[in-house]
Amino acid sequence: MKRWCFVVAIFAIFAHFTPKAFGAESKFLTIDLPSALHLASARNIDIQLAREKLAGAYAAEESAIERFFPWVAPGVTYRRHDNLIQNTEGVIEEVHKQSYAPGGTVLAQTEIGDAIFKSLEAHQLKKAARHGLGAQQQETILAAARGYFDLAAAHEAVGVAREALRASTDYAAETDRAVNAGIAFKGDALRVKVQQQRDEIALRRAEENVRLASAKLVQILHLDPIVELMPRDASVVPLSMVSAKESLGDLVSQALAARPETQQSAALINAAQHAKNGSIYGPLIPSVGGQAFFGGLGGGMNS
Repeated sequence: MKRWCFVVAIFAIFAHFTPKAFGAESKFLTIDLPSALHLASARNIDIQLAREKLAGAYAAEESAIERFFPWVAPGVTYRRHDNLIQNTEGVIEEVHKQSYAPGGTVLAQTEIGDAIFKSLEAHQLKKAARHGLGAQQQETILAAARGYFDLAAAHEAVGVAREALRASTDYAAETDRAVNAGIAFKGDALRVKVQQQRDEIALRRAEENVRLASAKLVQILHLDPIVELMPRDASVVPLSMVSAKESLGDLVSQALAARPETQQSAALINAAQHAKNGSIYGPLIPSVGGQAFFGGLGGGMNS
């Protein structure tokens, strides 16, 4: 009994704090299909993340290209030798010596093989990121288009349900008049009344479907949650997106070839192949380097 009282109290609290109680009344906005597609491309977080990944891929490619330029490192040389050594005459003797080079050493070196394959791999990864951005954009636009058409269809369903309710209400009134006149049975009036109540329930369900479709489209477009969308043109008409003269097999082949996910996977495969070739053939390509020293030489025997 205590549990049921607690549940009833919770529902009472939620019923009290409605959006109207918080001052967040619904805002009705009219939207059309081009506006929905534009908002989906501009405000979608997944598309923004895909753009950032593409920017990172561009930066990685630039870093890989910079590997062709030699890297420069300064340094100072110090050497010390203790124990046996062989002189130029072939005599082995014990020597304790040291040397130091005050000044600077400049070393420039370029790993040609590593630079070649790393740049090829980074280029393919950039292509994969670009195709990934296109795939995310198409997926988002498709979701927005579906959401808009669902909203338009839900509004059309409300009109159909309202017309059905109007017809059943008129029929119920006529049946009541016929029963009162004695030309119809009471059971017919009850059956019509039941149908009228079913139409009322169908209308309420259709109106709830409109709110649900609006909430889904608002979520896709990342709008304010209190906004309730209404289609500018609720007429649902068929759209011709492909040519009806081409065969189904040709259309499927074109769709698979144009899918950015397929091109993204191909680019990732090529990047992995370049990474493999770099690990196999990269060390076989000679490196280019140079060294320059500026300074003096000091030290000597036990110095």
